[in-house]
Amino acid sequence: MTERQSRTIKLSNADGDTTTGTLNFTVYSKQQRMARGLTALGICWGLAAVTLFIPIAHFVLVPGFLIAGPVAGFMRYRLAETLEEVTGECPTCHEQVTIPVEANDRFPKWTYCSARNDPVQLSEA
Repeated sequence: MTERQSRTIKLSNADGDTTTGTLNFTVYSKQQRMARGLTALGICWGLAAVTLFIPIAHFVLVPGFLIAGPVAGFMRYRLAETLEEVTGECPTCHEQVTIPVEANDRFPKWTYCSARNDPVQLSEA
């Protein structure tokens, strides 16, 4: 079952000011990870079957999708948790901000405040 969780994260700026925020993420069970991996594999191989009938392009597309299927499936299976967003107070402008993060980002990470575009470092608390 998909489970949404959160943990404390530290937001800091270049001047050394620090505030705390909340990192929201989704945790997947082993069965969900397997289903996500097989879905990615199936989509890529389905695209390979569809592109089989495109003249000339099928010489590149079909092998590409056949190779991309297991790669994409393994990458989706390996991803046990998906990061979503960081909410908290910007250490520079002191406004409440929501900073989107990519699913496979690692911390510490420099990004920008969504309110005033100030540089902010996100790191584990």
